[in-house]
Amino acid sequence: MDLTQGSIQGHILRMLGPFSLAVIALISTGLVDSFFLGNLGGEENPKAGTIALAALGIAFPLTFIGNSANIGLGAGTMSAISRALGEGETDRAQRHGAAAILFGLLVMSVLVTLMILAVPSVTRLMGASGDVRAGALSYLAISLPGLVIVSVASMCNNTLRAHGEALLPSSIMILGALLNMAIDPFLIFGIGPFPRMEVAGAALATVIGNGVAALYGLYLVRFVRDAVHFRGITIATLRHAWATIAAVGVPAMGTNIIVPVGTFFATVAVTRLTSEVGLAAFSLASRLELLSVGLLYALSACIGSVTGQNGGAGRTDRVREAFGVSYKICLIWSTLMAVVLALAARPLLSLFSNDPALIEMAVPYFYIVPVTVFAYGFVFVTAAGFNALGRPKYGFVFTFLRSLILYAPLVAIGAWTYGLFGAFVGIAVSNMLSGLAARYWALNRAPMTARKS
Repeated sequence: MDLTQGSIQGHILRMLGPFSLAVIALISTGLVDSFFLGNLGGEENPKAGTIALAALGIAFPLTFIGNSANIGLGAGTMSAISRALGEGETDRAQRHGAAAILFGLLVMSVLVTLMILAVPSVTRLMGASGDVRAGALSYLAISLPGLVIVSVASMCNNTLRAHGEALLPSSIMILGALLNMAIDPFLIFGIGPFPRMEVAGAALATVIGNGVAALYGLYLVRFVRDAVHFRGITIATLRHAWATIAAVGVPAMGTNIIVPVGTFFATVAVTRLTSEVGLAAFSLASRLELLSVGLLYALSACIGSVTGQNGGAGRTDRVREAFGVSYKICLIWSTLMAVVLALAARPLLSLFSNDPALIEMAVPYFYIVPVTVFAYGFVFVTAAGFNALGRPKYGFVFTFLRSLILYAPLVAIGAWTYGLFGAFVGIAVSNMLSGLAARYWALNRAPMTARKS
């Protein structure tokens, strides 16, 4: 679709619906994992659920790093293709799409290999031990190799998004998520002929869902939309395509990886300064937070195609408008969700854990952090919009500010001073300071032009 014509707000809202459903489906997989794992055990082993959630908390920053790398490569893909389309170069856009799939497989294979080698040492560094560390290792042994498969689904998804599509790329994400959730209880609890795998079963269900989604995505981009082709690709054109994608994709990888790195250091602080129950409460609260940020993640998926195509066409007025509309959506949605989560905190937590101590420790999160999520949305919407313009360094700066300069240190200081409650206050302060800075700079100081694809 030509996003250089028509209402900016209309384009964003048109894409936001399907993308929101897709992100909600993805978020639901994590919540379903947490639900089943949090309810493991029984009278014979009442702490099994808490241990499983703590193991998930240790594993999450590491899988988050791999997923963030895929998101970064996807941002490079969408940026290169959307700018080429804005410049009227359809054939170049198709070559970029094909090259992106190969590039994603190559980069993620190298990254996952390095991560697998580092996992034993990293989990010890995080302070994990005993059953918690064993559970985290069993999860990572399956989930990390699966990230290579995710790269294919991600590149296909972003190729379609760059063309202004919403329904088909969303369907890729939804299909994988639905399969994941359907398989989860069979592999976690060992229902029927399936073995009882517990934490490892949650990882395997995710890999199976993502594998099917990747095959479906390849079918869509190659045969349904003809959005990628390998005709006319030479070493020179492949090198050019990879350089164009990497110019945004590699910095965007760094930008996105900064977020789980910050989460990693925050998790280390919570693990060492609170308790096993505190780690489980932090892990569960962080996952439930996704309920409030889900639509904002979908919004960041919308703004890139709009700023990319309009920037490529030289429509800087429409680029600026896209940022303004997106910031308003962040504020409206986050305010609504802050009220909902504050009212539903205790019953919601009770669905995911039967540990009263865990619930008591996690409840304050829902009164402190959700009211600041709009500002966190400002950060990643800003990053996504400028990535698509071929200007990834701006998103890097604000993400670095939020995650490493503010988030990780403030969570550690808060946990050291006031325990888990202080960690939650640290999250809220980091959201506000970084988000308001990103919004001010984007609307008042930033260039709105796009670099040539």
